[in-house]
Amino acid sequence: MNGPDFERFQANAQDCGVLFYYAGEFTPAVVAAAADSLKQRLATEDASGPAKRKLFSTFVEMAHNILHYAVPPDDDAQTTAAADVPAAPAPKGAIGVGKDLPAAALEGDGPPQYWIVCSNAVDIAHVPRLTDKLDALRAMSLEEIKQSYREQLRNPDHNTTDTLSKGAGLGLLTIARDASAPLEYSFAPSPDTEGRTALFHVKARI
Repeated sequence: MNGPDFERFQANAQDCGVLFYYAGEFTPAVVAAAADSLKQRLATEDASGPAKRKLFSTFVEMAHNILHYAVPPDDDAQTTAAADVPAAPAPKGAIGVGKDLPAAALEGDGPPQYWIVCSNAVDIAHVPRLTDKLDALRAMSLEEIKQSYREQLRNPDHNTTDTLSKGAGLGLLTIARDASAPLEYSFAPSPDTEGRTALFHVKARI
């Protein structure tokens, strides 16, 4: 990337309202550092306390979803320090936070609307399950999402009924609960994987 390319990159990010962006490997240390950086960035924003808390919570949930569910690239095999033992490659993905400025906000009559979007590769076999889960969430009212969240908290058999989820399966419910509009999502062919994976994008508005 040369100077003019970087200028275009900066201009595009500014036009899109980007406040924070990271792309690369996701490890627990990276997620913790990114969350801390976002918290400091949000401290400079003129947003309400509840909006900042929802932004931060949604960011953490999305980052952990990438950490736990993203399919690592096939060509990223690593070795441990001891005896060249192959180590599990770190999952990769991207996550961004930004804000839109609707006409009311530009005129000083309303707050900006914030958004968070993430992207990572998923197993192509999991696309139908994710589609069903997200379509169901999109059709729910906020009260129905909250009720489903409470029921999931009390569900001790979750891991036996949903073997692909880790933990209590609350990630997407938490994101949907804090969003101001139905979650947006899409799948796209993942390059260089011969149809084994798809690129999964999720966007939440706060």
